Amino acid sequence: MMRHRAMPWISRAVLLAAALLLALISRKFIGDPAGAAAASNIALNSPLAVTNMRASFGAFPLGCALFALVCLVTSGLRRTGLIFVALIIGTALIVRIFGVIVDGTFTESLRVLIAETVLLVLCLGAYMGERLSPDISEIRRA
Repeated sequence: MMRHRAMPWISRAVLLAAALLLALISRKFIGDPAGAAAASNIALNSPLAVTNMRASFGAFPLGCALFALVCLVTSGLRRTGLIFVALIIGTALIVRIFGVIVDGTFTESLRVLIAETVLLVLCLGAYMGERLSPDISEIRRA
């Protein structure tokens, strides 16, 4: 019975962590796109490049963070949010692994690889926990 009551809170914690992480990524690229790009040895040589960095690397994670937040506060969307975050992070992880193999950037990418892997495992674990735990309303009816 305790597992059933804790599962929604675990899922919420995972969604909150994902929303915060995505918001922090977004803040970095929207607030200081040139600095964020320079951290990866990317040079933004025009105002259009700066705007594109803000929109591509800032707006998309912000939209994902906002969606995760909506799913966090809407109990009927918790599973949807977990799958959404797993798809976003899983896709990024697969592409990053491809880049590591093709570009030989394992050492430089290790910290992000670990973070993405941990978040993906947490999302999938929380999703499976949600699926395996009966709905609280079903428990109350019994």
